[in-house]
Amino acid sequence: MKTNNIHSLYISLIISLFLFTSCQWSSQYTYQQRSEKKKRELQAKHGGSSSSSNNNNSSVSSNTNKENKPKSKKGIEHKIPPGKKLTPQEYIDYYKDYAIESMHHKKVPASITLAQGLLESGAGNSSLARATNNHFGIKCGGNWSGNTYKYDDDRPNECFRVYNSVLDSYEDHGNFLRTRSWYAPLFKLKITDYKGWAKGLKKAGYATDPKYPSKLINIIEKYRLYEYDKR
Repeated sequence: MKTNNIHSLYISLIISLFLFTSCQWSSQYTYQQRSEKKKRELQAKHGGSSSSSNNNNSSVSSNTNKENKPKSKKGIEHKIPPGKKLTPQEYIDYYKDYAIESMHHKKVPASITLAQGLLESGAGNSSLARATNNHFGIKCGGNWSGNTYKYDDDRPNECFRVYNSVLDSYEDHGNFLRTRSWYAPLFKLKITDYKGWAKGLKKAGYATDPKYPSKLINIIEKYRLYEYDKR
């Protein structure tokens, strides 16, 4: 009898241990299921898998870098019929707003910007301007990382900057003058002193033509471009 009781107790202990283990395993399994479900819900909400968190950081960094890069802006060239040769007045009508905007942000007189654009690009009709959207004859220089174009100018096969739009060219023109120390004295002149600017550009080495200042001044006065300096 005593042996039977011991045997029954032993069996009861085994059953109890089995039930306890089963409950623990079931509880753990249920917890894992809940965790996995929660994990999948978070992944669905935020996209990707949790193991791609580094990739998400990289993606944000990449987007941030992309935003920090100068973005190309669409110009109004699409409004000009293909192959159309612009007159000086048509050129002014198309691009005067670019020059005024540059004056407000870069402090370069609009009259000077327009006169240089007219002179350097042949009113937008020169082969260099058509091929590159470069309306100011700005050469590559050591810090230019954009596309380039080889063209015979003062010397054969010189390197010129290429822009995605004329608007990009106008904005770079203002930046070009603002960031070169040898042009700094020009920004001490009044915004309406187009004659001082024309002479100062030649003195600072923008062009080699000794008649460059008089050419700019003649263009400004012929087309009354000085009126845009007051806007």
